Amino acid sequence: MLPSLAPVLWIMLIPGLALAQASGDHAPDAGVVQGTVEDASGSTVAGAVVTLEPAASTGQRTAITDQAGTFRFSSVEPGNYNITIDALGFAVWTAVNVAVGSDDNPPSLSAVLQVAAASSSVNVTLPPHELAADQLKAEEKQRVLGLFPDFFVSYVPNAAPLTVAQKFQLGWKTITDPVVLIDTGLGAGFQQWRNKNPEFGQGTEGYAKRYGALYADRVSGIIIGHVVMQSIFRQDPRYFYKGTGSVRSRALYAIGMAFVRKGDNGHWQPDYSDVVGGAAAEELSSLYYPRTSRPVRRLGDSILLEFGSRAADNLLHEFVFSKVSTHVHKVAAGISQRILPEGTPVSLISVEDWSAKTTESGGPVVFMLASDLKVEGVIVAPIGSKAWGKAVFEGTSGGNAIHVGLEGVRLKVGDLDVPLRSTAQRDGGDVLEYHRLENSSRIAIELYVAGNVTLPPAR
Repeated sequence: MLPSLAPVLWIMLIPGLALAQASGDHAPDAGVVQGTVEDASGSTVAGAVVTLEPAASTGQRTAITDQAGTFRFSSVEPGNYNITIDALGFAVWTAVNVAVGSDDNPPSLSAVLQVAAASSSVNVTLPPHELAADQLKAEEKQRVLGLFPDFFVSYVPNAAPLTVAQKFQLGWKTITDPVVLIDTGLGAGFQQWRNKNPEFGQGTEGYAKRYGALYADRVSGIIIGHVVMQSIFRQDPRYFYKGTGSVRSRALYAIGMAFVRKGDNGHWQPDYSDVVGGAAAEELSSLYYPRTSRPVRRLGDSILLEFGSRAADNLLHEFVFSKVSTHVHKVAAGISQRILPEGTPVSLISVEDWSAKTTESGGPVVFMLASDLKVEGVIVAPIGSKAWGKAVFEGTSGGNAIHVGLEGVRLKVGDLDVPLRSTAQRDGGDVLEYHRLENSSRIAIELYVAGNVTLPPAR
């Protein structure tokens, strides 16, 4: 069955490669929308949500301002657009009918936000695919020893799931990396020196055949083994770095990750994608390797070897590569133990649509972190981290609740559940009564760490 499956999977690969290629290309007549967000004092505003919407349609794109308060949309089709900027504590800023052309030097917008009324919330949205795109940019810079690409690793707790296009983008970035191409050439030269696969012969033709076969192995291993099957089974192709706990717990975690995958729904699942993808990639090699040179192994032996290989690779990432890789996201406690101080402000955005909440809607609610939470310049909880609590809705206006009480709100910081309260001082109480802006679908709030929290030692 598998030999017949391999050509089909290889054909499935072709549109995926095209999609990945297309995602990295800019339309020849595309424009750019970029700008800076500041407050009235001239200070930059990080974590603001910028929405770009065509004036004549309902399609939207979303970006988040960085620490310098800047944002950028690339590959924007020429036309007129409406731009909306939301940030916690500020009134909504809008610009209508902004003309976008195909200029090489696009103008830079400058938005100055005004402080909102104390009783108002801000209607903000943070789509998971936009958050994943920001995290993907960091992952594509990760290199072991500053040289070898190491893109299929996430050092961000609670990383956003990847879309199918983002999975192909990660795979395409890997197989077209210059270091991979050069390393494949060196490997082919070593095989020719040892006269491996003698059926390929020697000379330029023999080297070309060995290079092609070796590179095809890498392409099928990445695309089929880490992209196509993960897209079909809706699983994440990345290893999620743990970095905290005892050596034993981290080792068991790394080994266990060889047998499970995080699904796109956030739940752990048996690793169907790697098992099927690895078997399919191996069967595919029968199309371009000489029959006498193919390894003779039972399917069960091949699967066990794949499990062992993944476990060894995970252990290296957990204990070695994280220390010798460049551009690793600093989601850790720092060089020594750090304290997350009591009263530290925490900006949150509700995940649910709150526009139709009533007095009968009380119960568990979920938030996500609206900006990176840092201690001494080190990110201890990245934007998008989960927070949760219990909500009580009181009062009505047009059938909807107008006041919100929150109890027992906790933020996920690594392996810790950090309690939050409504004010910076201890006597502020644990319940927040909040008046939301009429007709807003989500709320944005600022809570505070309820007590000093000792963070675990860094990796």
